[in-house]
Amino acid sequence: MSEFKNGVILLDDSLSIQYIDDIAISVLDLSSDVLGKDINSFVKDDTFLELINQTKNTNLESSSEIYPDWSREKTLFVKIKPYKTKNEQGYMLVVTDLTSLRRLEGMQKEFVANVSHELRTPLTSIKMAAESLQLGAISDDRMKDKFLSNIQREADRLTRLVNELLVLANLDNKVTLHISSFNPGELLSDVVTVMRHHATLNDITLIDDFEEELPIMQADKDRIQQVIINLTDNAIKCNRQSGKVTLSAKPEGDFLTVKVIDTGIGIHKVDIDKIFDRFFRVDRSRSRVTGGTGLGLSIVKDIIVAHGGSINVESEVDVGTTFIIKLPFKNNTPQEQD
Repeated sequence: MSEFKNGVILLDDSLSIQYIDDIAISVLDLSSDVLGKDINSFVKDDTFLELINQTKNTNLESSSEIYPDWSREKTLFVKIKPYKTKNEQGYMLVVTDLTSLRRLEGMQKEFVANVSHELRTPLTSIKMAAESLQLGAISDDRMKDKFLSNIQREADRLTRLVNELLVLANLDNKVTLHISSFNPGELLSDVVTVMRHHATLNDITLIDDFEEELPIMQADKDRIQQVIINLTDNAIKCNRQSGKVTLSAKPEGDFLTVKVIDTGIGIHKVDIDKIFDRFFRVDRSRSRVTGGTGLGLSIVKDIIVAHGGSINVESEVDVGTTFIIKLPFKNNTPQEQD
């Protein structure tokens, strides 16, 4: 545990505090005027006090990881050992705050569990389709086409998940953005061209509301295009029949404001703060198209933040949702220039 800062407390034989450093004061949420006072009067946690008494009774070192009663969100590692000099004897307490480490470990476990679940679903579908073909469905043209289509769809889903995980890994490692200068109006026009067929197939009208000539932007063009396509795709998939999606953009000072507006199912207020969390998905039964990974919006936010921008959401259930992106025209982050 050498990478963590350790707080130190020295107690005399009667358990009065003879020395305490600033780290221990902070970790144990104590005031600075505890010198000379009994530690039992300040540290209100049964496990902590049991460790002290155990060491006092056995004269042996004791240690334990505890969740203190005064702050159940904290995780502490406490080690207590007796010490003796020519003039005095007492006990040394070493306290280490493991809260951030345990929280990170919990997030990692949850992430692995979510990834495993997301991989298992398409793999199961592919396996079942392949087994059905082996058992004779391949001789029935209608069933053969159905199962082959299922395999293709689930393989695409796996590919999308793996690609999104790779993007997340790169962003977490603070991958260098490839900054170039470009006209965002042209980029938005390209997105509309790419997504229009997808919108038509889903009975959605895609509306462009921006000037093709906008101020030149310095950013990672591919990543920004990825953001706009992701949001537009979501707006199409989560829309109502014969709905509309509007992609608008306009300069506002040093920033470009981009809005993706849909007339779809909307997002409940309780979910709005969670939609950028990894693997979070709103009620899938409310979407006309399923199969998302729950990673897209997390990636969108990470890319926007990496560019020094912001993203916000306005939504009303059964009315629609608007994603509002603000991106600086000039990139001031120390990134690689193309």
